[in-house]
Amino acid sequence: MSRYWINPRRPFTRHIIPVQAIVPFIPFLLIHSAAISDIRVRAEELIYDQYGQDKIIEYQKYVVPSGGKELVEKNSGMRYMFPHVYIWWISESDSLIGLAILDNVKGKSLPITFITFFDHTGNIIGSHIVKYREDYGWEVGNRRWLDQFLGLHHGSVYAVGKNIDGISGATISVNSVTRGMKRSSLLAELLIKERYDGSE
Repeated sequence: MSRYWINPRRPFTRHIIPVQAIVPFIPFLLIHSAAISDIRVRAEELIYDQYGQDKIIEYQKYVVPSGGKELVEKNSGMRYMFPHVYIWWISESDSLIGLAILDNVKGKSLPITFITFFDHTGNIIGSHIVKYREDYGWEVGNRRWLDQFLGLHHGSVYAVGKNIDGISGATISVNSVTRGMKRSSLLAELLIKERYDGSE
């Protein structure tokens, strides 16, 4: 067996990468893949808890189109950490009843993974911090704090110190999650409109 691996993304070159250069990254890739799988499992447990065990969910890894991405980032005041988000359409008897969006915002130095639940019109009906990776600021996962977003939508004000309370010692996390919620609500509005327009 050859000790070299030919990079498939550059099939017309003679550039080769020694296998031993790849081996150290294999454990990281496996752990990363497992982590993503665990997050999806947890997210879907939360979705069923929110909407009901008998609902039909349709999962999609969604790459936000450039035009919509620019609009959402501008109006939320926050850029996406990654080019994609994870979405679930929730249906009952062939009728759309909701949408869930799993996204990430940056905490002090690490991503905060959160999911936002919407009804079929784009109003927030729930949210959850799925993965918090830092030692400080975890209070943004408290139910009472997250419940402040209930009923908000893409046209609502999301302002810390006005309709969203601050948390002492968690300033960065509070601002990041608040803007992230706004960003998800703007994306939900675009996705729902696109869904309904496509069904006509």
